[in-house]
Amino acid sequence: MSTRPRRLAAKRTKIIEVSDSEDSASEANDNDEYKPTETRRRFIDRAAATVASGASGSRKRGKDSKSDASETKKKRAKQDKENALPNQSNNVTEAAVELPLSTELSQNEGVHSSIPATASSTTGRSSFWERRKVWSIHELLAETEQIQPTAARNIVQLFENENTIPFICRYRRDLVDHVTPERLRDIRNTYSEIVDLRKRAENIVNQLERENVLNTEIREELMCAKTNEELEFLYAPYKPASKGTLAERAKALGLQQHADSLLYGTAPKVQLASAIDPSNQDLATEEQIMVGICNIIIHSISKNTNVLEELRRLQTVQRIVLKCSKAKCTTVSKEGGKGKAASSGIADKKLDSSKFENYFNFQCDVKTIKPHQTLAINRGEKHKFLTVKVETNNYLKSDLIRFIWEQYMTEGLQYPLRREVFTRALEECYTKKLQPLLCRQVRAKLKEKAIRAAIEVFGKNLKQLLLISPLKGERILGIDPGYTNGCKLALISETADVLESSVIYPHGRHANRKGAEQKLVQLLSDHNCRVIALGNGTACRDTEMWLTALFQSGVLDSRSIRYSIVNENGASIYSCSVVATKEFPNMDMNLISAVSIARRLNDPLSEYVKIEPRHLGVGMYQHDVNEKMLSETLNDVVSECVSFVGVDLNTASLSVLKHIAGLSEKKAEKIIEHRTQKGPFKSRKDLLTVRSIGEKTYVQCAGFVRIEPLSVGGKLANPLDCTWVHPESYKLAEAIIGKCELKVSDIGKVRFIQRIKEFSISEQNLEELAGRHKLPIDRLKFVLVALQRELLQDYRVDLDKRPLFKQGLTRLEDLSVGDVVTGAVTNVTHFGAFVDIGVDRDGLIHKNHMNNIELSIGDRIIASVLKVDIQRRQLGLCLKNMQEETDTSFTLQTK
Repeated sequence: MSTRPRRLAAKRTKIIEVSDSEDSASEANDNDEYKPTETRRRFIDRAAATVASGASGSRKRGKDSKSDASETKKKRAKQDKENALPNQSNNVTEAAVELPLSTELSQNEGVHSSIPATASSTTGRSSFWERRKVWSIHELLAETEQIQPTAARNIVQLFENENTIPFICRYRRDLVDHVTPERLRDIRNTYSEIVDLRKRAENIVNQLERENVLNTEIREELMCAKTNEELEFLYAPYKPASKGTLAERAKALGLQQHADSLLYGTAPKVQLASAIDPSNQDLATEEQIMVGICNIIIHSISKNTNVLEELRRLQTVQRIVLKCSKAKCTTVSKEGGKGKAASSGIADKKLDSSKFENYFNFQCDVKTIKPHQTLAINRGEKHKFLTVKVETNNYLKSDLIRFIWEQYMTEGLQYPLRREVFTRALEECYTKKLQPLLCRQVRAKLKEKAIRAAIEVFGKNLKQLLLISPLKGERILGIDPGYTNGCKLALISETADVLESSVIYPHGRHANRKGAEQKLVQLLSDHNCRVIALGNGTACRDTEMWLTALFQSGVLDSRSIRYSIVNENGASIYSCSVVATKEFPNMDMNLISAVSIARRLNDPLSEYVKIEPRHLGVGMYQHDVNEKMLSETLNDVVSECVSFVGVDLNTASLSVLKHIAGLSEKKAEKIIEHRTQKGPFKSRKDLLTVRSIGEKTYVQCAGFVRIEPLSVGGKLANPLDCTWVHPESYKLAEAIIGKCELKVSDIGKVRFIQRIKEFSISEQNLEELAGRHKLPIDRLKFVLVALQRELLQDYRVDLDKRPLFKQGLTRLEDLSVGDVVTGAVTNVTHFGAFVDIGVDRDGLIHKNHMNNIELSIGDRIIASVLKVDIQRRQLGLCLKNMQEETDTSFTLQTK
């Protein structure tokens, strides 16, 4: 959008007040492209005038448009040629993405055109609006997400055909420019918003059509809107006002005509005395009449789309500051003999106000404020700890007022009453309508940006948590620490079956430390267990200190036994769930949480998927964001991780199977029911015999489920069923194997992998195969990569995110500034990363002390201590380096 030369506009405004000559007005028009032309001035507020005046307004427009008919036709023909949609000959593609209303527009106008030249004669639009055109979904997606138009068209087609993100990113990535799953999720969200925007625009158009307000020009304006915000302010003039508003009351008193005459400067001049009606107490004085007229003018200005557009533009060019201060103490009213809380509300006593002390005297430009700051401020304001204001400078107000003055007061009859009424109405409009609207828009944008950032952080952290390497081949003792109810113990086998469970009381009023020690040692000894999984909840640090004392006293053998702190968020919720009841029908609910903690170390992915992702606590202000958006994103992440790892179709639990791409809980239940009644699946193709699994579902999920040899008696009908190769590419895979003079039964063997690797190096081989099978070379390369994988390999091992094992706890009081420590990252946010370094509090590495290194959950790091705050139990760290070796002194089985 072009900008207005402010200095010239200011000079012109001054001239207009002393002269209304055509020359000065013409000169002013040349200097300001926002200014309406001679033929359109009277209809600047066309929308408001239409609603107010009905048919008479339509007659005015028709009369003025007719005088420029020949010129309009020439402009329309030229514009239609310039703005016609590209690739109009591609009927199949356009039909797939264009909605019926767009098609209707094309039939009425001859082409998908932009707003015609005649639109400027009635709307006062700038050239920016005149260049716009009715968009197709893939065009707006490409523009918004800045991706190639071809990729955007393919993505739209893939989503319309209900393809899942894991399927697209693995088996159709050549069609979407090899975007990552995270990027594709963002694109999918934008696609959904665009589809909703088109539906909303259609609904508005249909509504206005029923109200007989719609014409071709208004219809095209609405269908050209590219954001919800744009659509809403285009629709604003037509929204029915509440009957109780001041403007509606004034209109009911018959002041509409006087207000329009003063606003547009039409003849004859308004005399307030002529409107006085002694019989009506609301029209008894000139002051009452002026107030009513001002209310109507305020409403008209606040609904003018040009004004709203300018208000939005000024937000991007002027400095706007968000200021926070500590909320004043709640006052108590003495009236009535009973104390009442003041309007500021009562601060939430459950929260510590010190958490918000960074914002007790805080201000920041809205363009540079960080998402986590916005979320913290919103939370502090919600709980009455903070008072928040949006402050603008005087330039913004003066620019907006000058713009509005130029829109209305540069033509028509000029006389003192008109200027007095307009000046008064304009000042009130800014104070009561426009400035509050600006503040709401700014806060809404900041909140939306912050919510998206929080969801992105949570999704990224959740993915890293789910893909932590499993600890296979070990018996694990899970401890759910507690005080009053004791520490719950559950010991599981190498296959995650519960071997024994118990409760010990090492803490609290009823502590029995000696008995707790004996029970713990007995459990570990009887089952030859050397790994302890300790939940990080209540009493975690006290239990960790108790374990440390046992190591130091020799009760536990430090050469063979170690423990790991495990994220226990959601364990108690899971233990009360229907899933847990079905899995452990005869076990005490309190002990189930200990089983869950042990299994989270054994196989994090399989256990974490049983819990709603938002309860896992690895995000940033996740409880303050939109629950629906958060749940959708996190469920996508879980599906992506489960699909990435893959599952055995014959052994996977319902909790895991339902997250496979293309499957739902009901379909997963049908699969389990089928294998229970008819025995294990012999091949992937057997999925098609399951009721409710059709061809479309099979295509989406087949590549992410596998048939493992042990589940079918040791021999596979087709070894390709145990690889990443999708059934649709089996013929290609067999052709490659034949070319290499190998057998399908050799898949996974060292010689097989080496031969495939050698074959894939030759570009000639790749081009020949791709041409013969008429496939993109990228899809061929993926099949070659899949054939080079070892059978039954757990791909999480490639990420090298192993749990952190410890043998003792250091007290926070024992640390001092400058100490070098090691630890593992437990959570990552926009403002820094939290690290478990073996003390009773996680340390924070602020983003300013990360040395430009991007951390993720599970990373091992070396850091130095920057700050130790004993009173507030806070620890500040500075990242020194990443640890390359992980637990070299204590090697666990990984297979």
